Amino acid sequence: MRSLLGAAIEEEADVTLVDMEAGLEHLSRSGGTLAYADVLLVVMEPSRKSILTAARTIALADELGIPRVYGVGNKARLPEDAEFFEQVAGEYKVPLAGIVPHDADVVEADRRGHVLTEGRGEPVKEAVRAIIEFVDRSLVTSG
Repeated sequence: MRSLLGAAIEEEADVTLVDMEAGLEHLSRSGGTLAYADVLLVVMEPSRKSILTAARTIALADELGIPRVYGVGNKARLPEDAEFFEQVAGEYKVPLAGIVPHDADVVEADRRGHVLTEGRGEPVKEAVRAIIEFVDRSLVTSG
C-alpha cells in the first residue's frame, strides 16, 4: 500500500485522499502506509477516550514527520458535543479542523446502502466543505 500511495502521489495526482480503517498500524515507525502524508485527519467520536486516542495518534504522527495533523469531531449533537470537542481537544492539545454534526439523513442513507441525495444531509456536507477549506488553507500557509 505504501508503494502504491507513493507512486500515486509522485506520478499521478496532486491530491490523494485515503480513508483508512481505525487503528495505529498506519503509523508504524518503519514509515507505514502514511509515510508520504502531508496531512492526517484523525476522526474522533464525542468521548474523552476518543479524543485521548487522537492525541496519542498525533504524537506518533509527529514522530514520523507528518507535517499537519488535525482532529475532526464526528457525530456531534449540537451544541453540547461541539463544546465538548472544543474543550477536551484543547485539554489534550488536539487542533481541530472542524466538527461534523450528527445527521439522521446520513444514518438512514448508510443503513440503506445509498449515498446522500440532493437536499439531504446538508449540515454534514457543509461541515465537510469547511474542513476541506481548512486543510486547503493549512497547505497554502505552510507551504
